[in-house]
Amino acid sequence: MWHTSDLRRPRVFLSFAGKDRLTAERFRRDLSECEIEAFVFPPGGNIVLDINRALTQSDYFVLLWSQASRDRPWVDAEWSAAFVRELQERRSFLFIVRLDTTPLPPLLAPRQYLDAFDGDWDELVRELAATWRRDIAVGEPVLPAPQSPATDNGEVQRTIVLYVRNRALSVAHTVVVPEESTGQDLEGLVRDALALPDIEEKFDGMIGMRFYYRLMSAGKQISVDSGRLVDSHIMNGSTIDLEVQIESFGPDGKSPIVTYRQGVSAGLSPPATRALINSAFSHLIPW
Repeated sequence: MWHTSDLRRPRVFLSFAGKDRLTAERFRRDLSECEIEAFVFPPGGNIVLDINRALTQSDYFVLLWSQASRDRPWVDAEWSAAFVRELQERRSFLFIVRLDTTPLPPLLAPRQYLDAFDGDWDELVRELAATWRRDIAVGEPVLPAPQSPATDNGEVQRTIVLYVRNRALSVAHTVVVPEESTGQDLEGLVRDALALPDIEEKFDGMIGMRFYYRLMSAGKQISVDSGRLVDSHIMNGSTIDLEVQIESFGPDGKSPIVTYRQGVSAGLSPPATRALINSAFSHLIPW
């Protein structure tokens, strides 16, 4: 189940090594002040059942990574289970907070992470709490954010995270874009990030759909001619609605362009419509 908890108090599983327990306890207390309920596994008890129960009931998972947690079997088991759950639900579930510079496991190395050893601890806690609340407020499962884009010389750009939501597909995705992006930039970045297709065909092109896209903010279309997103009050954490418009074609010709919603036939039979939509957007739809 997605988001088992009350929206006012998201539940978070904290994974850590025994030597980092004091840090985990501090993290739990600080999250509690942000109305986030964090689970810190106590010593003793039935470790397998307790971990399984806490993981099942948690909305998010935070791995507190350090030299102490490296190659610890239970830590490995916990984050591996969280990684699998994230893949199954296809949404942001596993978050990483580094307590020192110890390299992450190869499977986690490409992911985004937060550093707690060279920054503002309180700001880190607030950032995580705000991220989880934004995820929940979007109202759809949110897939993990990609890596921040880099400039040609390898320097990381200043970026903002936008929630790109499609209600017909019942899913949202986080897309990281440069802070200075324009409306035209955004269209290209979203299409690239989500691999949005232009056309989908079946039966050697006898039937198919052409796709067109509109990005909406607060009920208004974001024009490719608009200036910087920040000048249109689109900022970090904003939700952008993605509308998919389809034009179907078949032996009898083309149908009018319509905005896709669940149940729309667009001139084709319902099974054909479902097959084409699933083929085009299955990589975006949560399992």
